[in-house]
Amino acid sequence: ENCCVMRINNPILTETDLLKIKNMKEDGFKVAEIPTIYYKNSSLEKAIDYLFIEVDRAIREGANILILSDRGVDEYHVAMPSLLVLSGLQQHLVRTKKRTSVGIVLETGEPREVHHFATLIGYGACAINPYLAHESIKQLIDTDMLQKDYYAAVEDYTNAILHGIVKIASKMGISTLQSYQGSQIFEAIGINSDVIEKYFTNTVSRVEGISLKDLEADVD
Repeated sequence: ENCCVMRINNPILTETDLLKIKNMKEDGFKVAEIPTIYYKNSSLEKAIDYLFIEVDRAIREGANILILSDRGVDEYHVAMPSLLVLSGLQQHLVRTKKRTSVGIVLETGEPREVHHFATLIGYGACAINPYLAHESIKQLIDTDMLQKDYYAAVEDYTNAILHGIVKIASKMGISTLQSYQGSQIFEAIGINSDVIEKYFTNTVSRVEGISLKDLEADVD
């Protein structure tokens, strides 16, 4: 009972996979959905701090699977950068000694390329649902730009991403995705040391660069 785990076939989830997790009714598991969108023109730093409070509340209420979702973007709401909020949450949970008691799943439209997925898993994501990439595949099929079955196309995309992540990990001498998850093997280039210290703690960064205000302006 103390060691219940949920096993998934791979960390790139389809919409069906994510729905199964969201609606899971297994003893020992409780899912909490945390939105990663915030009001346009408001403070990104305050929005992330509020997200940490929401996560702490969900954990106190017994949640052990957190789904961070950026669905709901509209003319009034923008999405927090997924890697920034994920890594910031990872560091917050490590500092509050809660990281090992929860799994983090991302429902995000941001990641498209292998590097995007590699950094997200490398900074703490257990699984990722790239819903916008999947919807883009569906649109390509619907407009006859891609002649393929939708499910086969999504599976090919997933396999390509997984092979890319494994290739990155193997270059570092890491042989399993479980060992790679949360390893922070990347070096940052062009990010302000204040941002690194708070949200990407212990990541090597030899060159200063953009601040949180710059990131906020870029998102808006």
